Amino acid sequence: MNKANTTRIYLIDELRGLATLLMAVFHFCYDLSVFGFLTFEMNGGFFTWFRFLIVTLFFTSVGASLYLAHNAKIQWSKFITREIKIGLGALFITVSTFILYPRSWVWFGVLHFIVIASLMALPFIRFPKSAAVIGVLIFILYNVTSWFNLHFLWVTLNEPLHLPKGTQDLTRLIPWLGMVLIGIYLGYKKFWNVTTLSPTKAILPLRWLGKHSLIFYLLHQPPLFGLAWLLNFLLH
Repeated sequence: MNKANTTRIYLIDELRGLATLLMAVFHFCYDLSVFGFLTFEMNGGFFTWFRFLIVTLFFTSVGASLYLAHNAKIQWSKFITREIKIGLGALFITVSTFILYPRSWVWFGVLHFIVIASLMALPFIRFPKSAAVIGVLIFILYNVTSWFNLHFLWVTLNEPLHLPKGTQDLTRLIPWLGMVLIGIYLGYKKFWNVTTLSPTKAILPLRWLGKHSLIFYLLHQPPLFGLAWLLNFLLH
């Protein structure tokens, strides 16, 4: 593998860190809504688009990272280790939400999506331009048709898997797989040589957060909910 393929693009860590930070803000707003501090609407309002921004940053980072890590040769050991780590994180989310929210536990959230989407996107590493075209087409078809989705799969699996009618988090494979494919193209283009959001040291905490986003993702919610509870206790 040549040097160009092993050089880390810090922009990816920074975008992932930004997504992680915005996700914490998103979840804290939800926690505040539980105690009546604000109204949290997800039917086309502000928080719908806020979540759109967050998952876009996450999933383009997933695609770009896949390309940069495996474009010369697929590093199977590295890929499988990553899949296992994220898969265990997804299992943790499912089990913990099943205990806390037995009627709306998470059966296919962000981490579940990343595991499956990474597997599906891996073959496109060899065809980054095709990945971009297919990624855009996925979003177009999803938005202009009533049939280009996986609703039939939910109908098939709903009863045998005893899936809940509602869920605390649902990340749809379609259309978000398209964003991972677009991310592959961004990695192929190396973000047009944009390597960082800022050349100053002020960006380092965000970069650090991006490198440790999985552990932060798994552990951030209890402290934030505790803070919202404390605010409610002190102010109400």
